[in-house]
Parts: sequence; C-alpha cells; structure tokens
Amino acid sequence: MLKLKWYLIPAILVMLTLVGGACKETAEITTPATEGTINVYVTDAPAREKVTGIWVTISEIQVHKAVAEQEQEQQAGSGNQTQVQEQEQQQTQLGGGEWITIGLSDNATEFNLMDVAGIEQYIGTKMVEEGKYTQVRVVVDEARVQLGEGEDAEIHDATVPSGEIRIVHAFDVISGETTTLVLDFDADRMVTVSGADRVIVKPVINLKVRQEKSGVKQSGSETGKLEDKRWVLEWYGEPGNLQAPLPNTEITATFKSDESEVTGSAGCNTYFGSYERQGNNLSIPGPIAVTEMYCGDEIDERERAYLTILESAESYKIEDGELTIDCGDKVLIFEGE
Repeated sequence: MLKLKWYLIPAILVMLTLVGGACKETAEITTPATEGTINVYVTDAPAREKVTGIWVTISEIQVHKAVAEQEQEQQAGSGNQTQVQEQEQQQTQLGGGEWITIGLSDNATEFNLMDVAGIEQYIGTKMVEEGKYTQVRVVVDEARVQLGEGEDAEIHDATVPSGEIRIVHAFDVISGETTTLVLDFDADRMVTVSGADRVIVKPVINLKVRQEKSGVKQSGSETGKLEDKRWVLEWYGEPGNLQAPLPNTEITATFKSDESEVTGSAGCNTYFGSYERQGNNLSIPGPIAVTEMYCGDEIDERERAYLTILESAESYKIEDGELTIDCGDKVLIFEGE
C-alpha cells in the first residue's frame, strides 16, 4: 500500500481595503507593474591562430532601465559602443535610471570563449519591469589565455586593465515577452601579447538583441493550450546542460483549470500542488504533496530535483506543441499529448 504524505498547501487570500477618513473621500489603488523576461547568452567569433583558448570570469551583469524622461527621449537601436571612454560619456549624458542585476547560472562564472564560438551559451535570466533599457554592464574579474597548441601550448594569466565593460544599446522589454541579449565577444581584438609573453585582455563585446514572444498562441489551436492537457517531460535543467528523464520513467504534468491544481507523475510517485497563472506568468508556490514509495536512490533523487525546479516556476511559453517553463536559471521542457 502506498503511504500518502500531504504537505500543507497554502491558500492565499488577497484583500483590498479602502479606508475612509474625515478628510479623504477616495483611495488610490496602485496597479502592479507588468513584467517581461531578459535572458542573457554569450558567443564568440574565432580568434587568431596563435590564441587557442580564452577563459574569462564574469562576476556580474547589469542592465540599465531608463527613467520616464529617458524613455521618451532615448531612441531605440543605438549603436554598440565598446570603447570605455565613449561609453562613460554617454552614461553621463543618460543620468538617473536604475541598474538591475541579472541572476547568473551556476556554470556561468568562468567559460572558455573558444567553446562558445558559433553557438550561444545561456548564462542568466531575470524578470524585470517592462520599459526601455539603455545599457548593459559586464564585469570581468579574471582572464586566462592559452597560446599555441599541443605540447607547445602555454596558459598565461592575463592582465585585465578595465574589467567593467559598458555597452550603450537601447532595447525594450515588453510585458509577457522575452528579450534575449547575446554578448558577442570579439576574441580577435581583445588579446594583446607583449614582450616576455605578457598577455593583456581588453574585453571587446558587441550586443545583439532579439525579441521572442512567449506564452499561449493566439490561434486557438489545442497545441497552444496550457491547461487541461497532459504534458510529458522531455528535458530539464540549465539551458545548454539539459538532462533527459531516466529510461523507463515518465515525468508528466497536467494543469487542471477548474481546481487550479497541477498534478502528474514525478517519475515513480504521484504529486499534487496548487498553481497560479496570470497571462504567461506561472507560479507553483508549493510545498508540493507527493506519495512516498521507494523507487530506488537514483529515481528518488531525480524526482526531488524535478519537483524543486517545478516549485521555482516563473513563466511559460508554448510553441509547436512544446511547453517550456522558465524556473529561474533552469527550465522544464515538455511535449504535449
């Protein structure tokens, strides 16, 4: 017999109270700001033949949100500026606004630019308020450069004269959509080798921006519907390092609209939890209730990993019958049945 273990599933009661006073006859209700998503990737073009490896350590990425006046005045599509002096001059002209830190994934601290040549590697994401953004700031703490190949290869600790790179490039964040920022490192221009093999790295980054619509398709087809259908997990984990479920196991999710409940198989055990959806924003506050049947250490570990990611759900999108749930720095990718 299965032992059923329930955890408390909190109910959230939201109450708006209008308080009248002797001198006030009305109360002002503030509408919460709507949000979009910023995803950040890195890529690189091939470096010079002598340079065979460039490892950079990024400690922080920030985006600059314009204040209302700047949103009206700043023209979208500003050209990339990679010279620090020019960027600082434009930053002074912009003034004000707010710097927002992008959450970096666990494996984004250090990476080899040679490994991301021609591809886009995911490094971080953040839900932010919709509006106009004017700059991206990247902080590079350390760099190492490999010169030569095979037995002749040597790795050198590089000097980074200015570890803070500001890229002035206006872009919009639209509510319910994803703005993708690609940091395109120019390896061929950023490495200088002086006498006695002293290596200097001056990061040169171009910013590419693209807009990706998220969420339910508007065609009304069944493939664009989140709720009241069965989804089977295909991949999960950090983008660029995704894992498939174990063989002979099936992980599923069904969002029941009439009960605001998500349920399914975690691979062996059955789980139940509440969910909230507003537009393309998705929340599964947890804790999630799950049956307690021992299915083996590896399966139990995978079940816990899946449910932990699911409880971190922030938003979703459906494209061509595939459901992607963004969960902080991780994703869940399902196929619909």
